[in-house]
Amino acid sequence: MKGVCRGFSLIELLIAMSLVAIMAAIAVPQFQRYAANTDLKTAAREMAGDFAAVKQMAVADNVKYEIAINVTGNGYTLSRTDPSAVVWTKSPASFGSGVSIQSTTYSGAVTFQKRGTVTNGTVILRNTRGSTATITTNITGRTNVQFIMQ
Repeated sequence: MKGVCRGFSLIELLIAMSLVAIMAAIAVPQFQRYAANTDLKTAAREMAGDFAAVKQMAVADNVKYEIAINVTGNGYTLSRTDPSAVVWTKSPASFGSGVSIQSTTYSGAVTFQKRGTVTNGTVILRNTRGSTATITTNITGRTNVQFIMQ
């Protein structure tokens, strides 16, 4: 056979490109949803980890600590009470621009006593998709995170 060329025709190339475009159009929104929910999970786990770390610091240093949660400012601040000093300030938005503190049941601040007990309460984080993470502490200092993903 003489002059036989093996390759793709323009039509075959256009069909393949349109299939890739359709698959990308389906995948991009799913990836955005995944990324937003991952940011929320990361922020909630970081905040729960901070609660556990501060509980350990209070016992180890034999000092009372407080985490003041600022819903309107979308952040939380760790302070030592004796002597009074701000240790650090954090924001859940640092894990993704759509993550914010929706509400809290703590009146004023989460208090970590020298003996390891903690104020009971919850903090609810929300992302732009409407997914929520509820961080709960009990008096023994146990921290639990529950997620409702949209």
